[in-house]
Amino acid sequence: MLPISHPINDPSLVSYHRPELVRILPDLEIAYDCWAGLNGLGAEDITLKEKYLHKEPGEPSMAYKERLHRATYVPIFRDAIRGYAGLLGRFELIDVPPSMESSQDNVDLHGSSIQSFLGRCDEKVLRDGGVYIMVDMLPSDGSESFLDQQRDGRTPYVLQIDRADVINWQVEYIKGRQRVTQATVRQYKPVRIPNSFGSKIEPVYHVLEPGLVTTYTVEKTEKGWRNKKVEQVRTSVQYVPLVWYGANNTNFAVSDLPMQGLASMTLQHFQMRSDLTELLHKCAMPVPVRKGAVAGSDGQMPPLVLGPNTAVDLDTDGDFKFAEPTGQSLLQHQKEIEHIEALMDRSSLNFLYGSSIKTATEASLRASQVAAQVSGMIRTKVSAFNTIMRLWALFAGEQSSINPESGLAMNDSLINKPIDPSGMAQLVNLYREGLLSRQTILEELRRGGVLDPDVRIEAELERIKEDEAEKQPIEPPAAPKDPIAAEQLAAQNQQKDTQGTTADINR
Repeated sequence: MLPISHPINDPSLVSYHRPELVRILPDLEIAYDCWAGLNGLGAEDITLKEKYLHKEPGEPSMAYKERLHRATYVPIFRDAIRGYAGLLGRFELIDVPPSMESSQDNVDLHGSSIQSFLGRCDEKVLRDGGVYIMVDMLPSDGSESFLDQQRDGRTPYVLQIDRADVINWQVEYIKGRQRVTQATVRQYKPVRIPNSFGSKIEPVYHVLEPGLVTTYTVEKTEKGWRNKKVEQVRTSVQYVPLVWYGANNTNFAVSDLPMQGLASMTLQHFQMRSDLTELLHKCAMPVPVRKGAVAGSDGQMPPLVLGPNTAVDLDTDGDFKFAEPTGQSLLQHQKEIEHIEALMDRSSLNFLYGSSIKTATEASLRASQVAAQVSGMIRTKVSAFNTIMRLWALFAGEQSSINPESGLAMNDSLINKPIDPSGMAQLVNLYREGLLSRQTILEELRRGGVLDPDVRIEAELERIKEDEAEKQPIEPPAAPKDPIAAEQLAAQNQQKDTQGTTADINR
């Protein structure tokens, strides 16, 4: 995370931060370091290592630097988040606006599909507890207003904004429903340094209001800091086009960090592994000890040189040996690390992949906990996407294309218990007895992992009907009720039989 140089506690400045955000900024910083700071923790850049591995009192600078280089970081936090996010990646778009369906392979104007875009959002939600998604539309040339897609060929697009970058907001309640009336989005932009080829990063603030976007910067004067308006643009949508996708709460900007405990344990694991590595490094080299060495002519002990062709002169009662450090704390240190790893295992999905042996009951209980957490995120994700879809339709002028069925259909088969053979037999028996429909049976088989999660039940039912129609025998034409027509049909059949018999005799 980039350092904040502007004042954040002055309400008169556009850089003012809400107190709710200020309270969680340290937690967001730790989560960011555990996630995006992996390159610094694992490569030659030791800046973040210095942040979490402090220099001990009296420790030489060179020894401290070598200790930082020996320390290694295990990215359990990042891997756990990606494992959880994978459970949210199976979904289908149902009756979305035509412009969104045609743009689903480039939903952010940067070549990202809707699946990859929402996948990155899922990771940010698990890391920070929530993420903001903004729906926007590029203005047409020569106009400050946003026009319909049908008029100039433009299409809406979506933006992902980190939780720490929406620094201020105002909401109101209309008939019990929450509505955002103002939001301040901080964006970092490179600014060229005068008379040079270099650039520096400066924060820019966009104040979003219904139908209006105002851009500010903050500059320092002799009397302090002041706001500077850069530009103002009007929009055609009378809403703040900013959607909150939270981990466990749909209220705007309200949610806990679901993986906060795992982030803290990951750093603790990193520090303890560093300590253990340092102990092993110091205890691995035995120390030579000699007793009764013969002093030289100058009265000084001769230097001890060890090698295959050297000897040590000792007194009559002298002795020579290697004293190896006992390292009594190593075993206890390793046990503590194993305990931390077990706690991290409970906070991640490692137990689903067989990383350690668990009883069936324990695995089932943990899977139930994961299913409950993922199910809650599925509900908030569907709710957030419905809002995004409606804002998209407002920008594109396609409100009429949305119906009650429009939205996101999540596939939750990965968090359901697989069906065993006895369960399959019971479903088949219920179908044969006429107690369950064919569609219900197929849905249960898909949910239980027997069928592929991507199988479309409606299409499969259509194929079954086509197969049954092909297998039905062709019935002969019914005999006509008219006596004359019946006699003619009988004569035609008799003639066919006679022709068939004659052909058999000829053969």
